[in-house]
Amino acid sequence: MHSKIRRSFLMKISSILETLRETFSTSELAEYLIEISKFHRIQGSSELEKASEHIYASLKRNSTFDVHMYEFDYSKVYGLHLPVIGWDLEMCQIEMVKPFHMRLASSIESRLCAVAHSPPGLVEGEVIYIGKGIDLEPSTLDKLKNKIVLSYGAPYIVYTNTANAGASGFLFYRMNVPENAIPYLSLFLTPEDIAKYTAPAAAISRNAANRILSLLERGERVVIRIDIKSRYRNTAKIRVIEAVLHQGESCDKGELHIYAHYCHPKGEINDNISGVAVVLEMASAIDRGISRNALKLSSKKCIAFVLFPEYYGSLPYLIKKSEEKAEIEFGVNLDMIGEKQEITKSTLNLILPPRFLTNELYESLLLKMLLNTISYNNKSFNDVTRINRYKFDVLPYEGGSDHDIYMQFSIPSVMINQWPDVFYHSSEDDITKFDIEIARDIGIAVGAFSIAASNPEALELDINTLMKSYREFKSSYLAIKQCFEKHGITFTTSINNIHAEDKRYRYVGPRGILSLRYLAKNLTKNDFKEFIRLIDDDFTNFIVMRYIPLILLHNTLTVTEIIDYISLEYCRIVEKDIILKALEYLTKLGLVSEAVS
Repeated sequence: MHSKIRRSFLMKISSILETLRETFSTSELAEYLIEISKFHRIQGSSELEKASEHIYASLKRNSTFDVHMYEFDYSKVYGLHLPVIGWDLEMCQIEMVKPFHMRLASSIESRLCAVAHSPPGLVEGEVIYIGKGIDLEPSTLDKLKNKIVLSYGAPYIVYTNTANAGASGFLFYRMNVPENAIPYLSLFLTPEDIAKYTAPAAAISRNAANRILSLLERGERVVIRIDIKSRYRNTAKIRVIEAVLHQGESCDKGELHIYAHYCHPKGEINDNISGVAVVLEMASAIDRGISRNALKLSSKKCIAFVLFPEYYGSLPYLIKKSEEKAEIEFGVNLDMIGEKQEITKSTLNLILPPRFLTNELYESLLLKMLLNTISYNNKSFNDVTRINRYKFDVLPYEGGSDHDIYMQFSIPSVMINQWPDVFYHSSEDDITKFDIEIARDIGIAVGAFSIAASNPEALELDINTLMKSYREFKSSYLAIKQCFEKHGITFTTSINNIHAEDKRYRYVGPRGILSLRYLAKNLTKNDFKEFIRLIDDDFTNFIVMRYIPLILLHNTLTVTEIIDYISLEYCRIVEKDIILKALEYLTKLGLVSEAVS
């Protein structure tokens, strides 16, 4: 069968890449970027729905794709995701009134000045600073009545805890953004919440917050006026746009998904208009290539380009696809992919799935396409090889975007992402930081991957050798990079061994992303405080909130086996007490239980 395929139809990777270099339009990519960034695409907003209509119309222009729009409801519960109230912003303005007048933020400059989902209101009051605001003494809470709270803590937690103490308004800022940038912050209030909470919540720059703090430290009385005009919507739609490229009537040989989330504020470019615009232009480039007979499909495997609101769209969409018995074989998540690396301080990363969900065929093919594209026409000194034109790395599984949801449905998925980004979730994530060449190269590489992966047997390529080389590369590169440091690569046992421990654990809860909001609503106050202390550092937060639920969704494990999986994946030893405490809280939440022998 394989020889028949090779005799009748052959695809050259070089030809696929060359065709897409000719058909991928950077001017059209820039147009998509500018057009969609005009919408203030907050989850639950009417402008998010308008953006979905624009995306749908853009994809419909491609004659070779079948375009569908799935519609879900923000007022409903999907898995762990609580409902979100529909919300639109008209304007916001924050001013210091005393000891002197100064405008701190305004929607004229940035619509981020209103924390997303903030109630409307005009309030004026004296400022009280509460720092992180997580564990406040009763004596502090007693002082908040009719005051405006200044905090750098998690907005939803600070807001719901201190609004009950009678605070009249909120000012939030972030410590880890440029000093003059206004942070993108959200409350994600439920329809139930808005009946209880009415205080407006605003966001200001770190520089503005430091001005207030300096005055407070000098003993000055600081009075702030917050004016937010927003409105709630009872009916808010979650729209998922799917553009499917296939030969036959159905996708009977499986589906490959290329996807990106299209939510986030007006003007915010890298996160994630960059991913959306590349998906749209990728579809157009492939459509042009097929129309010119330069690209040919040779399989009934479908290629689906999917765009959705982050998490709140991908989860109900995949629930629906699961009900339809769709066989999704692999996914590529494009999230923050067009950055000027020298300005944002970022690196282009290929983030792999965890080892227990790996797909060496698709991962190796995608890596080959990326390396080919980012080193194109960039010869080494003696022309013995080609050199990457951008900073590039390959990382083990990390969470933080919609690939998390795909893997909860046992779909191996990678993320292409640029990180770190000093302008992340701030008003300074603007078009001046966008690198159209990196975005183009990623679009060409992923587009070529999708065509090649639809029928790898027809490639003029030794797939088995490619997979073997990739397996050796991944094993050696990640080990050399991560391991052999102070503690080395030390395992408490072998994963394949049978352990003496009696207790085995499995994930029994619904799918979805475990959030602070969910924890606050489902744990006692004391348990919540203890849980927050447990996950205080980034790595423990990721292991407890993402990795352990994911691994127990796919495996029934003892504590020691969980530790071993983490060690194998990340070359880091997590203390047994931390795992036991995490399992205790996940059990209280009803998400994890002991497995019955």
